[in-house]
Amino acid sequence: MTRSTLCYLRNKGRTLMMLRNKKHGDVNSGKWIGVGGKFESGESAEICLRREVREETGIEPDNFVFHGIIDFISDTAEDEEMYLYSAEISSEMAEAVTLNAEDEGTLRFIPDDEIMSLPLWEGDRVFLDELLSGRKRISYEFTYKKDRLVKSRKVLIRNILFDLDGTLIDTGEGIMRSAQYALESIGIEVSDYRELSFFVGPPLVHTYTQRYGLDMDTARRLVTKYRERYNDIGLFECEPYKGVIECVQDLRDKGYRTFVASSKPEAMCRRLLMHFDMLKLFDDVAGATPDGKIDTKSEVLYELFGRYPADTPGFAASSILIGDTRYDIAGANDVGISSLGVSYGYGSAEELSSLGAASIVSDISEITDSLIQGL
Repeated sequence: MTRSTLCYLRNKGRTLMMLRNKKHGDVNSGKWIGVGGKFESGESAEICLRREVREETGIEPDNFVFHGIIDFISDTAEDEEMYLYSAEISSEMAEAVTLNAEDEGTLRFIPDDEIMSLPLWEGDRVFLDELLSGRKRISYEFTYKKDRLVKSRKVLIRNILFDLDGTLIDTGEGIMRSAQYALESIGIEVSDYRELSFFVGPPLVHTYTQRYGLDMDTARRLVTKYRERYNDIGLFECEPYKGVIECVQDLRDKGYRTFVASSKPEAMCRRLLMHFDMLKLFDDVAGATPDGKIDTKSEVLYELFGRYPADTPGFAASSILIGDTRYDIAGANDVGISSLGVSYGYGSAEELSSLGAASIVSDISEITDSLIQGL
């Protein structure tokens, strides 16, 4: 199966479209589409997206919104799994757009109200109508016979992947006190542990290196020092958010599969969930590894996907990550799955929204309704 990205760059009621009219043998010949292209070896969805947009337009927007996965099934071409994105760009950036891929086609900013009159693939009409109307999560499976769309199926959310820290359980106190303990070991005094809320969410090594400018060896020593306190004391300086157990159970009763995907070491996740009698609420738990081979949110997500090969690529297309920090939304964007932000944790609604979360909720009680309404 071919994997590709497709992006629509938008500015003031216009969308950048490409008429594919230059490449010999192009399956998209004569059609208007967005910019994008196929994955190269080893690329994540977001890396492919940024490379393709840069190569074809000469610009690189700051933030992209991931909408979903579009699966194309055809009797005349290889099946394709396409990751759909959009980005709002400034007028200055729009003026800077250049057609770098001159052998691909002709780029034009088209007024949104004229797009549906262009020669488009029939499946593109379906998802473009939703994208132009402002819908965030868009996921479909289209079946073509030759050039004719014969079946269209909306891919619904089936798998709900929860972040743990700041989403399921308020683990902030234990994390911050343990981070304070580790910093004190190298002479960095923090009088109020609550000033260290930025430790909740990202991998510890990242925070020690980026926030304090420490080298990797020192950062790793601090992680060891952190765990010296956290493993026995800090892990249990926490409590589940009110209503979270009822929320997860309700989702399971409605037929969703529920998972945990956390940057916290997996063994700690399981130990903590077991402590609160919550482990039974999840089909699986994926987390970081002590050796650092699995550390970032995107690495954790790829690990989880790899455990369900029979469901791939369908697993990702029907999944959504629920998290409270920019690292959750960015990780979801990187691997190409939808995300829902919760603002009751350690991130802001504004930041989560700007990174492309399909929806933001301020209370656990809103999660189920948001999912059922399709975001």
